Amino acid sequence: MATSKKKNTSQKNHKPWFKQVRGSYIPIHWKGWLTYVPYLAYLYFSYVLLVPNRAPFETILFLVPYWVAGVIVMHWIAKIKS
Repeated sequence: MATSKKKNTSQKNHKPWFKQVRGSYIPIHWKGWLTYVPYLAYLYFSYVLLVPNRAPFETILFLVPYWVAGVIVMHWIAKIKS
């Protein structure tokens, strides 16, 4: 009795969105860029909204958690899609 193995089509058609470079990820597919551009906009606008209203120390104190959270989420997405 012969058994047939199912081919995993998701692995066969998988095209990476990101390329790992020295512990970071660079988008290499248009879907990666669609993920990366809003991430950069998030970093920029979080900076723009916090800087004019706070002292330099308070800016760093409030900005770092937002940026660390953004970096962690983006790194996680890139790791899954690479």
